[in-house]
Amino acid sequence: MMIEKLKKWTVLKVYFVIYILCCVLFTILRWKTLSSGEGWGVVYMVGLISIGLFGLLVDLILTSIIKNKKLLNGIGIIIALIFSILLWTELN
Repeated sequence: MMIEKLKKWTVLKVYFVIYILCCVLFTILRWKTLSSGEGWGVVYMVGLISIGLFGLLVDLILTSIIKNKKLLNGIGIIIALIFSILLWTELN
């Protein structure tokens, strides 16, 4: 039953999978810069990836609670937009 919930693709799941993949790719491509000095860049990226994993956990919980796919994806879009705005303002 839990495996079925993990296989369902929702807007929020796709958003956070892409987010985590981008964080991992950025970390790989910029490893030398991120690890220079005391390595706080790597710690920052681990934190950002952890936020993405938390987003996937939120999606799993919402998928368990909400059965209506339209409502689930609507809430997922709202969460993704809020997260994007918060991330954008934090990084700029």
